[in-house]
Amino acid sequence: MLKIKGISAEELNGFMDQGTEFEGELRFKDTFRIDGSVKGRIVSDNTLIVGESGRVDAEIVCGVVSIRGTVSGSVHGRERIELLAGSRVQATLVSPKLLIEDGAFFQGQCDMSQKAAGGETKDGAAAGGKPALG
Repeated sequence: MLKIKGISAEELNGFMDQGTEFEGELRFKDTFRIDGSVKGRIVSDNTLIVGESGRVDAEIVCGVVSIRGTVSGSVHGRERIELLAGSRVQATLVSPKLLIEDGAFFQGQCDMSQKAAGGETKDGAAAGGKPALG
């Protein structure tokens, strides 16, 4: 069985190897790994992995975004964003959970509010407001 850095081939929906370039909108199901170059927009409800040699300049909107390569643009992880050791990220990050490993480089803005994650408070009001004192 093919394994790519801890992920079996059955778990991957697609893979772009080094030397591959893509420009446009990429949509996928399950898990997709990029070790090539992508410019444009990447959309999925599931997991995007940017490998060590991956170069992405895009608007990313995915469930989970795990980065070990280079990313610029904007990254929205509905569940979480992971900036792993060796990654270089110059982007706006929006996610309820953010992991930054030692050795990762990040420059940009980060929004981890419930409102950014699309959440609501218990009383149904839009998140981001002040809690009631009581």
